[in-house]
Amino acid sequence: MRKKLLAITLIAVLALSLLGACGEKKDDTAGSDVKTGEIAVLVPSADHGWTGAVLTYAQEEADSLSGDITAKVYAATSAKEQSEQIDDLLAQNKPPVGIVILPYDNTLESAIVKIAESDIPFVQFDRIIDNETVTAKVVANVKGDNEGIGKESALRFIQDGIKPGDNVYVIIGDTSSVPQMRNKGFTDTLKDNDWTDDQINAIEYSKATGWSRSEGKQIFIDWVNGKTAEQIGTYKYIFTHDDEIAMGILEALASSEIEQSKKDAFLASIEAIGTSSGLNEMYEVLKGQHANTAYPDLVANFDLFSVTYDPAMIKHAIEDMVKFLNGEEVPKDDTISVAVVDETNVNDFQGF
Repeated sequence: MRKKLLAITLIAVLALSLLGACGEKKDDTAGSDVKTGEIAVLVPSADHGWTGAVLTYAQEEADSLSGDITAKVYAATSAKEQSEQIDDLLAQNKPPVGIVILPYDNTLESAIVKIAESDIPFVQFDRIIDNETVTAKVVANVKGDNEGIGKESALRFIQDGIKPGDNVYVIIGDTSSVPQMRNKGFTDTLKDNDWTDDQINAIEYSKATGWSRSEGKQIFIDWVNGKTAEQIGTYKYIFTHDDEIAMGILEALASSEIEQSKKDAFLASIEAIGTSSGLNEMYEVLKGQHANTAYPDLVANFDLFSVTYDPAMIKHAIEDMVKFLNGEEVPKDDTISVAVVDETNVNDFQGF
């Protein structure tokens, strides 16, 4: 009888243990798609208006997170520093549960590969490293429509009367994927509108400005002063990659650093200057409200427009990472559309 009672007891205990184990497994499975912890957000430091705004918006989004998923922002003053930040994060005993990164430049490729190989989920923002390993592992590539910026700029130039073979000067940002895509959208659109390969290849490009207003200004001054007035008078369209660069052009035209005869020739011939990003100062120029009283007379000579590229998109990138950690699906190619802003609609847009 005692043996029978012992056997029944053992069976009961075993049954309870199995039920407990099944319950624990169910809980684990239910939570297997949800991760908790800290997201690392890596961005360049505020070296110009757009990246400064990215840093501000990233911190705002990080501060808004609470509960199981939080975020910490890391700013880097160089590609080397950002690469070291990545190494430090991956070496931690408790690494971040996710990484959102705006790569400093294309030299970060090997560092991004390290993230991919670590199996930490990551989102790339703005500058997209196109690498087989990275592409296979990245959660999402969040960016504005860089090709769209080039396309819309070319279409606006066509609206302004550009003809195949007209002289065009392109003042670029840097050597990353962003200017490459903007130039591609620009030239592809011209090609779709009867420009030949030879005419496309004749488009003149500046050296990299590093997205710097002062560098863009100096490059423009040197470009104008390095040509004759007759040569400058053949250029009707300028495509810049950023509002900071365009503001540098306006500063140059309002200064005495360009020979007057060449400045006169430029202003007599220029039809349009296209730029992008959404700098509030550029919007003030478009509204006719800029503190520099020389600008209204200058921009009256040509069509000035800016295609949107909102730095607040970094918030969207962080949101994509949070959604993924919560087990939600996010689009791998998360491209945000653009719009053309000019004096007629600038009041509908908020600058940074």
